[in-house]
Amino acid sequence: MRKLVLAAAALGLVGTVALAASCRIAEVGYYSPQFSSDGRTVVVAVRDARAFVAGFGFESLTPPAHSYITHDRFSIVRLNVADRQAEVLARLPASPLEGAWIDTYRPRVHGSAAAHLRWAAGDSLEYEIAVTRPRQPTSDTYVIRNRWDAAASRWADSNGWERGSAGMGGTERSQLHGRREVVAVGGAGATACAVVIVTEGQSAAEVLAETPACRKAHPDGYHVSALQELLRRADLERIATLEATHARLVAEARARGLSEGDAMLEAIRGMQRLGLYPKPPTVTATRVPAAEASAPVFAISEEEFRVGLFQDLRDAIDHPGEEVEKAGSYAIHRDFDTSRRLNSFLADQRDATFFVETGGAVWRMEVRRP
Repeated sequence: MRKLVLAAAALGLVGTVALAASCRIAEVGYYSPQFSSDGRTVVVAVRDARAFVAGFGFESLTPPAHSYITHDRFSIVRLNVADRQAEVLARLPASPLEGAWIDTYRPRVHGSAAAHLRWAAGDSLEYEIAVTRPRQPTSDTYVIRNRWDAAASRWADSNGWERGSAGMGGTERSQLHGRREVVAVGGAGATACAVVIVTEGQSAAEVLAETPACRKAHPDGYHVSALQELLRRADLERIATLEATHARLVAEARARGLSEGDAMLEAIRGMQRLGLYPKPPTVTATRVPAAEASAPVFAISEEEFRVGLFQDLRDAIDHPGEEVEKAGSYAIHRDFDTSRRLNSFLADQRDATFFVETGGAVWRMEVRRP
């Protein structure tokens, strides 16, 4: 009898533990918030997911949890900056994860998701949303998208959710509007649970939307100092500067009569001179009476130049005193040994000086790497 009582108690304990490890989990997540062109509203992708979860699912401590996803819906929502009112612009069909069992660890009990919004064709909105169902040996990703085909001047909608991979991503300029930047902020879980606006010069962000989970995770509000890893203003402004400067340099080169291709090359060199593009290694040629005894000397025949070897050195000799872009390793030719010897000399040196004898003249070559 005592054994029966103990067995019943053990079964009861197991059942209690299993019940405690089972629960329903709901989650609302925000993805890719973007300002409208006038800055009065923000559009954002919103996920509403719910699941029944059995098992602990603590990574490295217990086996995965068994999660049955009872609800998984996305919508595109417009938030009014002035009064935080929300308007649903589009409700998307249930994701392929709805009604599926998955084995995963917390907090990814709803599977993983990603979304990206961007403006195209004026104030028309493109979107791409992806969900991933974890499996072994490979996971399954499904995507739904709505893109503007500029060449055909039409929308290229996907046929609902399709197996595939996401292609949209990165930062968008519409994350900024004047002195303001809109960002999605995370809480204790893996999904962003609030949309806030950061204004330059202010220490606290303005809340547009948040879930109870985010309010719990940020009881004192959203301090800008804690959001630095999310902010992209510096990157976006740098990209804008690069694009504007490049366009100006191309226009100036075209105004001087250069072809489109030559103007593009001249703009690249100009960007390098301004320090906006990485500067490549250069070689500069100076004619001298004789080579220095301490530096290596390479004799290059006219035939080597004619077969296409050392075109950067040829260009430097034709433009003495000017920096010429240095080529990489020189091609090895079966009839000449100069390339192999010059490659070996330059292999382990950042900057180098050597001499070239060609056409009855001696040239001092200075290689400089930024």
